Amino acid sequence: MIPKKEEIKRIFKKGIFLLLPIYAVWVLYIEFMPMYYNRPTNTRWYFLKESLSGKYKIPEANKIFLGESRLNAGIDFTKIDSSYSFASGGSSPVEMYYIFKKYLQKHRKPDTVFLSISPRFFSEIFAFWHYAVRNNVIDYSDFKEIISLKEKNDTVLGGFCIPNFFLYKADYLGYYQDDVLYNYVFTGYAKNEKMIAEMQKMCGARPHPGLKDSCSVLNYETKYKHFLPSPLLETYFNKILNLCRKENIKLIFFSMPMNESSFKKLTPDFISEYEIFINRSKKHFPEFEISDSLYFYADKFFGDASHLNKKGKEKFTKYFKSEYFSKK
Repeated sequence: MIPKKEEIKRIFKKGIFLLLPIYAVWVLYIEFMPMYYNRPTNTRWYFLKESLSGKYKIPEANKIFLGESRLNAGIDFTKIDSSYSFASGGSSPVEMYYIFKKYLQKHRKPDTVFLSISPRFFSEIFAFWHYAVRNNVIDYSDFKEIISLKEKNDTVLGGFCIPNFFLYKADYLGYYQDDVLYNYVFTGYAKNEKMIAEMQKMCGARPHPGLKDSCSVLNYETKYKHFLPSPLLETYFNKILNLCRKENIKLIFFSMPMNESSFKKLTPDFISEYEIFINRSKKHFPEFEISDSLYFYADKFFGDASHLNKKGKEKFTKYFKSEYFSKK
């Protein structure tokens, strides 16, 4: 027998009333217990957000580093006096701009910003939704500004941006379930506490385990025949430069090395188009030190396709210190 409309409505309302308490518990769990369910990359972004909001102390630093995981893995920041790193896996200029802007709101401005962005993250995003938005590094006012600056034909953020943002804010199950299952709901706390303690000791950097003694696997950039920057990511790159100009902060932009196998696979067009792109900003911001160089280290200095291993980190840190801190 087919239920009457009134019966269907009654069953539907009853289902809603049963689900609401479950959803409320889920929201409370997601909002207030991230240390229990987050995997390492989300713990990195959680630590970043909570540091900017004041829960974890950020030491006053004269040298601030903005970048992504290649920078994070490639420099020992403890060997650079008065430095602090916000380099976080998958960061694009969008995330870097808001991180630095929020840092300046509560801290004394540094004398120098070291900025490193891989060519990949001028063309695509990785961390924006799953890490920055999810962990509230990008808030609603930031998102409104981003959407207002995005050109209609720029697809770098993907489709359905506004619904996607509000699904994250509503703690949609699908965006959290992998981490929750990975940590069996409540088992991640001790590991995440240890990781945060390590990041504090490392001047903001994240430990980068699992790197090999050598790697000749090709990196992401080798998939591109041409360098095709996103207008939105270029806008935010220039917003970082403009913010440093406004605050009278010295800025040094540089690329991290690629492994030799990847560098040799880059097309001549990709390299020349990248140089043209960087030199456009170099022309507009002549007061800054902006390098358009792409270069490589031998494969033995890489732990995977993109990240320097321990030997590579030591080599690059030594070079970096001699290049920027030994000059009189």
